Amino acid sequence: MKGLIFVELMNFMEEQFGELLTDEVVDAAAIPGDAAFTTIGQYPSAYASRLIGAAADRSNASAAELCRAFGRYLFCRFEVRFPTMIQRYPSARSLLMHVEAHIHEEVRIIYPDARPPTVTALEVDDALHVVYRSDRPFAHIAYGLVDQCIASYGEQSTVEWCEGNDDSHARFIIRSLHRSAA
Repeated sequence: MKGLIFVELMNFMEEQFGELLTDEVVDAAAIPGDAAFTTIGQYPSAYASRLIGAAADRSNASAAELCRAFGRYLFCRFEVRFPTMIQRYPSARSLLMHVEAHIHEEVRIIYPDARPPTVTALEVDDALHVVYRSDRPFAHIAYGLVDQCIASYGEQSTVEWCEGNDDSHARFIIRSLHRSAA
């Protein structure tokens, strides 16, 4: 996984838990180099799983809850780091419809060794179905990213975690709370 995600994960943990507990998490996760990640580095995704697991063991949150909160945090950080990329889309639905074709394609150009998850979106009736697939177990991070994307655009919608989802393959259904009259 790209170092940028690890740097943001460490920032998230320090914001959530403080420096002392974050140090305990890093020690418990036994990350080489004391988790001194760089944004341009490439690190095993298992490091993120170990950090999240150690954080869950030391907090009142489950690993899934921490991942979802990190996903929300990460979207906010993407808004700061990549404002032009986010602002080109007029709505959350528009952005989500273009994750695979535009955003992840740009990621692959900037970082040729990157392996972003597959994220596809399809309008079905009055809902947007977003499907996440990855060889990494971070569907709950994707759930938080989608959730915060909706919130950041100020859209009044629900995001549903579908039954049968697992950590590496998930489907979310987004429904508008305010349907326009035909």
